[in-house]
Amino acid sequence: MKKYIFFLLVFYNSVNAQNNIFLEPDKETNCEIMKNGKFGSTNYDPKEYYMIVKNGIQTEYVSDGKYYVKSKMEFINPCEYKTTILEITIPDYDKKIGEFLTTEIIATQCEYVKVKSKMYGKDYEFVLVKMD
Repeated sequence: MKKYIFFLLVFYNSVNAQNNIFLEPDKETNCEIMKNGKFGSTNYDPKEYYMIVKNGIQTEYVSDGKYYVKSKMEFINPCEYKTTILEITIPDYDKKIGEFLTTEIIATQCEYVKVKSKMYGKDYEFVLVKMD
């Protein structure tokens, strides 16, 4: 029961913190921000997770950069892109090479980017922060 309550508190705080970042989102969503750069997640320490996007390749690093998932990034429209997994070094990772997900850029505020990713009929919403 304690684990369940802890999980709910962490989930609530995470969602609440993400919503508070976007009190005054940019009037026009700056979707170009996702085309190049280094990004962290508001849910994780940068040593636990960060992502680099360069030349149409998105590489997500975990465990202080020890493991990664490399994907081809293709924009479907200015604010939505598809990533197809090319390479995986994370042990026991539950996704496979060739699988893909689509991501919609929902809002931006300065260096923060709120996105919604879809894979296998499930939606995942999270906030990234551009680090460079």
